[in-house]
Amino acid sequence: MRIIRFQARSFRNLQDDVVDVDAPMVVFHGPNGQGKTNALEALGVLGSLRSFRTPRLAEAIPRCGVNAAPHAGLDLRAVARSDGQTRQFAFSSGEQGRRLVREERAVDAVGWLMSLRASWFSPADVAVIRDEPVARRALLDRTILTLNPEYLSVARDHRRVLDQKAALYRSGRATDAELDVLDAQLVPLGARVTAMRRGTVDRISDAFRRLYAEIAGGETAEVRLRSALGEGDEPDLVARYALLVESQRAQERVRRRVLGGAQRDDLLFQVGGQPARSDASQGQARSVVLAWKLAEILAAGESGEVPIFLVDDLGSELDAARTASFVRRLHELGAQVFVSTTDVRAVPVLLGSESAVRVVQVQSGRMS
Repeated sequence: MRIIRFQARSFRNLQDDVVDVDAPMVVFHGPNGQGKTNALEALGVLGSLRSFRTPRLAEAIPRCGVNAAPHAGLDLRAVARSDGQTRQFAFSSGEQGRRLVREERAVDAVGWLMSLRASWFSPADVAVIRDEPVARRALLDRTILTLNPEYLSVARDHRRVLDQKAALYRSGRATDAELDVLDAQLVPLGARVTAMRRGTVDRISDAFRRLYAEIAGGETAEVRLRSALGEGDEPDLVARYALLVESQRAQERVRRRVLGGAQRDDLLFQVGGQPARSDASQGQARSVVLAWKLAEILAAGESGEVPIFLVDDLGSELDAARTASFVRRLHELGAQVFVSTTDVRAVPVLLGSESAVRVVQVQSGRMS
């Protein structure tokens, strides 16, 4: 898929510019603090329905002044080619909620992501390797959404029931009858989430190992999913989860919280046979994330269209040779690549052709 042009209204400091981005690689260039990352973030919201910088999208809506209320809402628009068709997309978010319009017809989130998807690499992603399990679950879940947007419905239903059960425990008034009703919903949903996570890890693990070795000069890396539900097919996970929720109910009552389940899954990386979380160097952690992202894009291309790919602050986490190799591999895999950088001098040679690169100057939120 490819973005042909896009427009951001009431999004951070970006002005209401229509920007032509119909090129294999698009570079947002300018001094720090001018809005380069804001442009990438806007594209990321269009392609994932969330920000890679903040969990609260309302923070991206500019305010009219100090201590003033934000504007009514943000509006992002794009023209993109996907599935052999050129479509118009309009994303709006404000006090009335979120609205997704494709070709002047409202669509749900799954329908939107079937046609327009984005993945990204930012300097903050390297911290995922050493962070808490919730960060690695988020990394894995974003990969699943890139490969199968229908996962969004499963994950949302699972989170809804999980939150209901957690609230019931916190109230201190949970009855067995109420918990039975919730567990009857939670068990198949949790098993489905873990099965989809495990299936995705199994699907891209070989490519991840190969790509890591290429990036890291032959060094080895592995990845696996750790889950309280164990291994096996989905019916096995359902049966095991049913026994787990039954066995831990008494303890959950005492602690007033939900214990083991799919919400505790963890994505475990090893480098050179050692746990990456505790033993990987900064360079190794960076290579792990790069290999994971490339494996994701490779799998997406094998099953359908390749999402657009965003690289924030090009060169801040990578040396020149590794930057060039990473961007070229993305291009070879069919991804339209958007990058932000303060130094545009080396960019034209990244894809071997200046005609493949479009540079967008960003100054005080104006894009030209």
